[in-house]
Amino acid sequence: MTRLYLVRHGQASFGAGPYDRLSPLGERQSLLLGQHLQRIGLRADAWLSGTLDRQRSTLAGMLQGLEAPPSTEALASFNEYDHEAILSAYLPRVMKEMGFAPDQLNVLFTDNRQFQAAFVRVMRHWMDGAPHERAPFETWEAFQARLGESLEQLTRSHHERIVVVTSGGPIALAVQVALGLTPEKTFALNWAIYNASLTELRARRGTLMLSSFNTVAHLELAGDPSLLTYR
Repeated sequence: MTRLYLVRHGQASFGAGPYDRLSPLGERQSLLLGQHLQRIGLRADAWLSGTLDRQRSTLAGMLQGLEAPPSTEALASFNEYDHEAILSAYLPRVMKEMGFAPDQLNVLFTDNRQFQAAFVRVMRHWMDGAPHERAPFETWEAFQARLGESLEQLTRSHHERIVVVTSGGPIALAVQVALGLTPEKTFALNWAIYNASLTELRARRGTLMLSSFNTVAHLELAGDPSLLTYR
């Protein structure tokens, strides 16, 4: 049996410079998770991450909490979907649907509620394969196939414990595989995944089973509510 520990990256720099960079809070979240894994004595045969900076930095922060940092490997197959390309392709259409003028982009990005509603619409267009006029980028179907193949490779690796630092989309897809969720429920699940959370799946005879989801006890025990973030 293989145990997969999927970690969502720490808080990124949303709205404060390049997104693909941990915020100071994200760095703290990562360190707290690493210290937690040290306390519970978790030992893994492989420590992996995607190749995005926020994913690799989260893994680096986690390893600061381990007494004997292991070797790591970065795999692009565990990267998040390209949300910037998807937004660029579909946001103009969604703004029109929501009654926003093209020059109201800043208004949309400074209103969390409106931005969330717009992003949900954008992602629905992407999942439906709606046409767009931008350069080609990864489709929803290709994203699903990429993660499905990556998970299958891990379950065939013969490792007993594998830690993977990735993002909300890949974690939601892994849960979809384990529970047989619809695409709509899978995407809705994505919104509920905390930064620096821990999700455990177990693979037996090629079948994935969900053992725990979205655990943040290591953050709650710090006694600082600001550590619980979604973005």
